Amino acid sequence: MKRVLFLVTAVLLISASSCTKSDQPLENNDLIMHDAFLEQISAESDGILGEIMQLTSFFPLTKGFWGEQFLTGSVTISMRDSSSVRIVTVDFGTGNKGIDGKTRSGVLVAYIFANTKLNTDQKLKYQNFKVDGYLYNGQMTKNITRQIDSNSQQAVITEDFKVTFPDGLKSNQRTSSMTRLYKFGDPKTLDDNTIQTFGTITLTNEKGATQTKKIAEATPLLFKAVPGEIVKGIASTTFGDGKVITIDYGDGTADNKATASNGTKTWTITLRK
Repeated sequence: MKRVLFLVTAVLLISASSCTKSDQPLENNDLIMHDAFLEQISAESDGILGEIMQLTSFFPLTKGFWGEQFLTGSVTISMRDSSSVRIVTVDFGTGNKGIDGKTRSGVLVAYIFANTKLNTDQKLKYQNFKVDGYLYNGQMTKNITRQIDSNSQQAVITEDFKVTFPDGLKSNQRTSSMTRLYKFGDPKTLDDNTIQTFGTITLTNEKGATQTKKIAEATPLLFKAVPGEIVKGIASTTFGDGKVITIDYGDGTADNKATASNGTKTWTITLRK
């Protein structure tokens, strides 16, 4: 069974090679960590949608990126068709532990619109969906165009979802507008699968503090399925207080590191998978 954890942006932990947390406001440090956490959720949502698509017959059979990771165990899946829409309900019950070790509960509903064999619109709604006690409500939409000859596909993605922490007090709202280009290599392995991502992502916490991350099309984030890491690209994050941090993910080498700069100081960030 193939396992791929798609982290479009990896978890950011400041290892402070040339600056400390005191160089940035505590609120900004919290937002960086929360943003990294929500990137994980975005990736998992993409993965769940990918596995749901494997259950439908709206598109040509091609190599899947995700393998089988999320829809396992005591998950109840039901499908029904309404006009040109296929509705897939995934019920994780009161608690289902996945292969990735995370416990999920609640319901996800996917709406799959078959425009053509090479183009589909998808929507994933969270309905009191929990992962390890974190509550999610909102949705993710994707418009996918497939290029069979080049063995790739492009997705235009929007997100608008809220995550409430287990304590019931902290929360984060994530909105995004992104483009992802999935490229598939040898069908017998995941090693040469890559995803390029660019776009804009905004995060707002329960106190109203914000950060906006921009990834330019000219310098997209390059994610390698194996080892499951961003290895190239540049992201610029602007905080509500006006401070800006630029993160450079490197030259394509998988070294689990990135370089951050605030224009005056530069430090190393560890990309925790």
